[in-house]
Amino acid sequence: MDIQVFVDLQDTFDQESSLFDAIKEAVRELNKMCRIGAAKLSKAHSVAQSQTGEVLADIRPQINNIKQKFSALAELIKPVTFYKYHDMWTFAVQNACALVAFTIYLEHSRLATPDDIHELLGFNVNTANSDISEFVFTLEEYLHGTISLFSELSRLAVNAVIVGDVKRPQEISAFASELYAGFQLLNLKNDALRRRFDSIKYDIKKIEEVQYDLRVRGLIS
Repeated sequence: MDIQVFVDLQDTFDQESSLFDAIKEAVRELNKMCRIGAAKLSKAHSVAQSQTGEVLADIRPQINNIKQKFSALAELIKPVTFYKYHDMWTFAVQNACALVAFTIYLEHSRLATPDDIHELLGFNVNTANSDISEFVFTLEEYLHGTISLFSELSRLAVNAVIVGDVKRPQEISAFASELYAGFQLLNLKNDALRRRFDSIKYDIKKIEEVQYDLRVRGLIS
């Protein structure tokens, strides 16, 4: 019996194992960059709105670092193996999209679009859920990142009052309500997305409670 077929199979297994280890290391570096980015961006919660520019100046280079790590990961992935290993980096994509979403809000008081994701992170969001021919971010990952913005907004509303900015919670509330209304238009089939969407109402309630307290104290009309 010719055992070469088993030798060839083992070579294939070895190649897959090496690829898995390389992807694992790339994702580890990517997660590290995302954690650093989250730490830098969290400073926005402890400064007045007028000082947000300093935080943004610090986070932009870090987002570029994250973009470079995604490029390194993408070089390892072929379209045929994309979904085979996708679970290894999907949370990193969600976290990166969340960073971009909060950054764009702080900069422009608007929602980060798929075009913003592409510009800052270097890869397209597969909004059509079409067959892929290159490394992409999935629509679900983009939506997960956007949902994460609600928790940042509720925290920002509370911390804005702490630093003496009593008008900012009103702006946050208007934006969060509009964004929530947009999500209500979606018929979410993904269970994880559905559960996270259902949790948004708690963040909205927290923002509304901040506004209520400010009105009761006569600080806003």
